[in-house]
Formats: sequence, structure tokens, C-alpha cells
Amino acid sequence: MGSTTPARCPTQQHDAEIEKFQAQQLRRERRYRNSYIGVKEKQPLLPMSTRISLAPGGNNSRVRRSLAVALVGALCFAILVLHRLRELHSQRPLSFPTSESATGFSNDLRVWQFDKPDDVKVIGLVFFGRKSRVELLRCYIERNLVDHGGWLDEVHWVKNTDNSEDLKYLEAILASSPRYKTVELEGVGFVGYGQAWGKLERGSLYVKIDDDVVWFDDDTIPRIVSMKLAHPEYLLVSANMINSPLMGWVHYHMGALHPYLPEIADFEPDIFHRSQPSRKPWAHWLYPYWTGPTDYFFGINQEPPYDGHRWLRLRNDTDMHRTPASEIEYATWGTGLKSWAIAAQEHYSFLENLAEGNLDLCRMGVGSSDPNGGKPWFTVDKRLSINFIAIWADDVLNNLPMDTVDEEWLTVNLPKKLQRQIAVNTDALAVHFTFGTQGNVEKTDLLARYHDYALNEKCARRI
Repeated sequence: MGSTTPARCPTQQHDAEIEKFQAQQLRRERRYRNSYIGVKEKQPLLPMSTRISLAPGGNNSRVRRSLAVALVGALCFAILVLHRLRELHSQRPLSFPTSESATGFSNDLRVWQFDKPDDVKVIGLVFFGRKSRVELLRCYIERNLVDHGGWLDEVHWVKNTDNSEDLKYLEAILASSPRYKTVELEGVGFVGYGQAWGKLERGSLYVKIDDDVVWFDDDTIPRIVSMKLAHPEYLLVSANMINSPLMGWVHYHMGALHPYLPEIADFEPDIFHRSQPSRKPWAHWLYPYWTGPTDYFFGINQEPPYDGHRWLRLRNDTDMHRTPASEIEYATWGTGLKSWAIAAQEHYSFLENLAEGNLDLCRMGVGSSDPNGGKPWFTVDKRLSINFIAIWADDVLNNLPMDTVDEEWLTVNLPKKLQRQIAVNTDALAVHFTFGTQGNVEKTDLLARYHDYALNEKCARRI
């Protein structure tokens, strides 16, 4: 009789099949891990009953992919939330030096090529109306006080609002420096403008500044005051304003404006885009170039795409003809005044020039060493915006009352009467945010960018 293999019971045979299957699975997993994951040496594996197969395909692979997608989605959402919280955290008010603080805030402000005359009292005259604007202006005013190397002996804040929150902020400003005084008016608005001019101090040189001036250079006040003192034949001297109906045309033809267009948004702004940001990076190089159809044109009266939108730089300077600034006019009541889009393009172009160190694109003068403050541009019987001007108090007081609104009277009527010129100092730069006809500029991110520049470059306390 031949030998026979002992018969196995069903249970033993089943266990053997399980062991064979597990061994095959282990070999497959090792091959997979070595080839796909790059593991060269053998690694211990958990028992079958306590692990999930790594082999491609099957339910486990699909579950793993689903988990990965869910994790990536959760991570993206967390990043967005953290970004939003960081943005909210950065929305803090600007810091200002106080008499008790020992800071390097602006002790080095002094513009060495200009010497402030000891016998001339220079008073800033600010028509206060809106906290959102004055918060920016205040830090520049503070930098220009004589205490910090500037030329302003005093600042008179004209109370030209009845808004309780704005007035509360004005009280805080007045309490921050003994050089600050308030000018009370019987009315607000255009009525207040006329009244304020009758309250000037004789013998003083005034630098009148609108509350929505959001930037001016450290040498702007020394330049316009120096030019006014050097040329008494000029009735007043204005700064070279960004966003001025007349000077905007000049800047365009000097090559100081660049091709910008609103970003084309093919989406409905989500929760992170609906509100106007209070601070965004100011430097243009942190943003992408504009992308869109090559024949796209944005008109001077088109509506903004959404609140808080941004304008982006076109790559080619030759594309200026596609932008609103190509329709700018040299006219007091022209497109430079009426179009919010032209104003926005002027602002974005200025911020680019500021970041690139190309502010000379706006200037006409012989340079910063000019002892008379710069080169003038004469407006010759055209009404000029008086956002930032230097004028003697006596020239105003001796000719009151005004027979029309202050701007028309100071830049058209009175110069004709006295046969004196109105000069713009083209080397003294300042930025005016908006006119009443340019309200949609507030739907851009520009104010947030000016806020960021002020906080980082001019107003943050440096201890």
C-alpha cells in the first residue's frame, strides 16, 4: 500500500487558506510600499486584523482619498479664517507720539535745505469734518509740528461738522498737544468755510489743509512756505496735488500716470470680500498684473465692480488708451473732477511712483536744493482747488467779505482784483483723496492702502 497524507478536518483546511491569503497580502503590500512609497528596507507590519490595506484600489483607497480631500478643504478654510482674523487684528488705530513718550517719531524730519524763519509764525488751518480722513492726516500734521523738526507753530482745527463721533475724535486731537486750537463756527458746510477765514490771526502765514489730504511729503510745507516768502507777488502758493482737476492733466502729460484698470471679477464676492478693508499692503509690486481681454476698456463713468475692489497694473505702458485717464481734461469742472475712475487711476499711479521712488515724474523743479522751494505752475484765471495752500492772513482779512465761495474768491476773484498770481509749487507734493463727485473712489481699496503706508512708514510709534 502506498503512503497516504492524513486527511485534514474542515477547520484546519480553512485556517491554512487564511494563512496563505495573509502571506500573499503581506508580499503584495511590501512590493507596493517599496515601489510606490520608496521604502527600501522591510518594515514590520501590523496584524491583518488591526490595519488598513495600503494596496491601490478598493474601498480603503477611496476612503483615504475622501479623507485627504476633506483635510485639504478644512486646511484651506482654516487658512482663510486665520487670514481674516489677522486682517481684523491689524485694523488698529494709528499711533501718535505724546509729550510723555520718548520716541524717534520724527525728530529727524527737519528738511535741511530749508530754514524756517524765526520771525514768521506758521499756522496750519485744517477744516475738520471726517474722522476716517483726519486719522490719516493727523499723523502727517503731527510730524510737521516744530516740536518734531517741522514748520507748524500751531494748528487750528476748524470744527466743520456736527457728527458726534467725529467731534469726539476732534476733542481727543485737541487734548493731545498744546499747539492745537479749535475754531468754532456758527454753521457747517459751505457756510462754515466762509466764516473760518474771518478768524485768522493777523501777521501769521497760514497753511490751509483739507481734511481728506491722505499724504504729503516731509518737504511740502517748507516748500510752499519758502516759495510764498520768496515771492510776495503771489497771492497764494498751492501744493502740487494728486487728484486735482487741473494738475491731474499736467501729471498725465508728464508721464506720471500709468495704465491701471479695475480687476475683472467673475465671481460673487464672498464673506471675505464684501466689506471695505481698513488696511491693505500699499506697494503695487505685491499685486498681480491685470488680466483680461486685450480690447477691454473701462469708461470714466462706469460703476465699480464691488465694494473694496482693487485696480491692477497693465503690463504695457502703451495701453494707457484703454484706461480712464486717457480722457482727462485741463478744466476746473472737467472729467478730472467728475470721474471717480480717473481719480482712482491717479491714486494707484501715485502709489506706484511712491514705491518706485519716481515722484519726480510729478515735479517740474530744478531739484530739492532750490532755495525758493521749486518751480511754479500758474493757473492764470482758472479756478484751482485749494486743498493745500499757503497764504498770509492779512491778504485775506484786508479784503473780506467774500462775494462767493472761498475757492472761487481766493483763486479767481481776489487775484483779479489785486492783480496777483496763483502759483502751484510743482515740487511740493500732496494727495487729495476725493471730491464730492468722486464718491465711488471709496469703493476701492485705496484708503486701506494709504492707511497701511501711514502706519508702516510715517505714523507708527518707533521706540
